[in-house]
Amino acid sequence: MADEPHSDSVPGAIRVAARALIIEEGRLLVMNYHDDKGRWCVTPGGGISKLETLGDGLKREVREELSIEIDAGDIVYVRELLGKNAKVKHGGITEQTHQLEIFFRCKRHGDVKLGAHPDQYCTGFDWVPLNELADRNFYPHALAGRLANDVAAGFKPHRNYLGDA
Repeated sequence: MADEPHSDSVPGAIRVAARALIIEEGRLLVMNYHDDKGRWCVTPGGGISKLETLGDGLKREVREELSIEIDAGDIVYVRELLGKNAKVKHGGITEQTHQLEIFFRCKRHGDVKLGAHPDQYCTGFDWVPLNELADRNFYPHALAGRLANDVAAGFKPHRNYLGDA
């Protein structure tokens, strides 16, 4: 049986996660999920272990999920996820969830395939055109509406802290 989602969370602590923005030919590599509340997608990545750097944790998570190696580049967004404010609590998000997510621009090496350790609720991966993210129930929603413009602008710093989005 798969581990419970976010089983690495410490009660009362902020969970830190790193996320990979892998963009090729105007498409973003996303992980697809499905639970009893519906379908959604997010960028690859996940929780960082104690004494693991953000970069090392991101590489491990992407390797586990997609069987590829990545180069983690610049940090382009920081997002907080407060479960108490989430309209839909997919994939184990609860009222008590407080997660800090750091998004890195990344470059992949190798062919993408579902890894040996996908997360619970994972149904696969897909390359989604940037302008279709909102139609795919992409999280965070705030990023779905601005990512295409930010890519076109070269990720010039401009309110890259997404807050509780």
